[in-house]
Amino acid sequence: MILPRLTLILPALLIATAANSQTPAQEPLPIVGGFQKASIEDAEIRAAADFAVSAAPKKVRLDKIISARQQIVAGVNYSLCLSVKPDRIGLPTGGKFVAAKVFRDLNRNYQLTSWQAVKTCN
Repeated sequence: MILPRLTLILPALLIATAANSQTPAQEPLPIVGGFQKASIEDAEIRAAADFAVSAAPKKVRLDKIISARQQIVAGVNYSLCLSVKPDRIGLPTGGKFVAAKVFRDLNRNYQLTSWQAVKTCN
């Protein structure tokens, strides 16, 4: 009597084990303390982008936020890719891309830490 029960239970256990060993493709887990993707629609991202443009070495205006990442530290580091346009009338209207890094401290003070023209945003 035990043998017939084992022949029913054993295949069920094998199927359950096989089903649990196959996991769907997952995105890699975030690195603690590393940069994480952020929504370009987020108000904090927009504020960091607006600050970056206002502190830029050349007068430009923000056309569009292309991508954003943030890193939580003693404050927040923002890594932004922005489409910017010249701010003066009469200058060529072609936009360009800029990789900007902004730090916001715990008192909500912003500091532009990097501003670099790039050919494309990754």
